[in-house]
Amino acid sequence: MKFFVSLLLIFAISFSARGFDLSLPEVEGRMVKGGYLDTLYAAYWAAGQGEAMIPILEQMLSTPKKYQKEPCAATSAYPFNVIWALAHIDSDRSLKILMKFSGGRTKNFDQAVARLAIQGFRLRRAKQSEVYGVLVRAEGKLLERPSPKARVLKFLQSGQSVKVLKPYLENQKEEGPRGGPAVFDSIELIPQGERGYLQRFGGDFTSFI
Repeated sequence: MKFFVSLLLIFAISFSARGFDLSLPEVEGRMVKGGYLDTLYAAYWAAGQGEAMIPILEQMLSTPKKYQKEPCAATSAYPFNVIWALAHIDSDRSLKILMKFSGGRTKNFDQAVARLAIQGFRLRRAKQSEVYGVLVRAEGKLLERPSPKARVLKFLQSGQSVKVLKPYLENQKEEGPRGGPAVFDSIELIPQGERGYLQRFGGDFTSFI
């Protein structure tokens, strides 16, 4: 899986560098019209396209009802993948889009994710580094070592800011929630300074936005 993610990132960078024009149907095909894991990992690809991707992501985020009618609506990672990608494109326009989306009259899960995305965006910009992020899921366990059986140092809540010290550490001796080796990130809590390991879930996609 680590090799697969690396290939995705390399492809995203090289694709962007060659200057291909992005189209809405192409992006929709990758980020909406597919299974959960495929559309989830497409967030890495989308973020790798840089500012050229922002207008399409904005359009997609502003028309959620359109994608609710798609056959894969119940299984794709939309709109989480769009929000994640915007949070990792360092542009004032990305920030404005996320702020607009998070500030609607109704308060739902997607808007809550957008608010976490804003927090992560601002943290990375302040630190001038991509190794920082914010925990997305509702709870997590800071472990003493990279093992599901390790001693729990602290229970973490959604919104916890972190610095990723070493990403994607595989424990070949123990199985992850979706099969294959269990995967962890070595992290430091911000601003507490405590260090430990957090297990990845969701197809080994990063736990942070």
